[in-house]
Amino acid sequence: MKASGVINAGGRSTRMQFNKAFAEIGGKPLIEIIINKFEPFFSEIFIVSNQPELYEKYGYKTYPDIYPGKGPVGGIHTALHYAHFEQIFMLGCDMPFMDIRIAEFMLEKLYDKESAVPRIKGYLQPMSAAYSKKCLPRLTYSLETDRLKLTRLFEELDAEIVEEEELERFGNLDEIFLNVNDQITLQKAAVIAGRAEPLENSVKMST
Repeated sequence: MKASGVINAGGRSTRMQFNKAFAEIGGKPLIEIIINKFEPFFSEIFIVSNQPELYEKYGYKTYPDIYPGKGPVGGIHTALHYAHFEQIFMLGCDMPFMDIRIAEFMLEKLYDKESAVPRIKGYLQPMSAAYSKKCLPRLTYSLETDRLKLTRLFEELDAEIVEEEELERFGNLDEIFLNVNDQITLQKAAVIAGRAEPLENSVKMST
């Protein structure tokens, strides 16, 4: 697809206590699971992270935040700045069960909007959303004025809010939108992936 697939690996992973991008499910690190999902679909793939050296082995470009320390807004801005295509789908590195059909659906929903973002159980999901370069000026302004609250950002963007009723046909949304950001959710992910081994065996660092 003529769009950029962007993996956001910029979080601090404080709850996981190690870099969650390298937590393993079924013997594969989360970052690799997502790359494998993206490869058949996107014309361009890259990673946003302030530790680019960690991802060199995957062979994709990794870009640090242009505005460091600004949270998710900074990550979205960086992704759009470096993307070769007008549209991107951005996914957090802690969402291994995302259905690639949802990425396609969100990009279709984007159309002439600045963003298309799912709302699950009343909460926006900005790290599994589609964005257009049209929103770069608004993102730049938000970063330069420290307006970093995502709910406010989406109020100001021309955003298409995609309700969960439109996404239910893709499967169990609790699993699809699961964020693996601590050891409890990592164990849940292991169960979802068909692994029922003890937690100490499923929580591993990729070497």
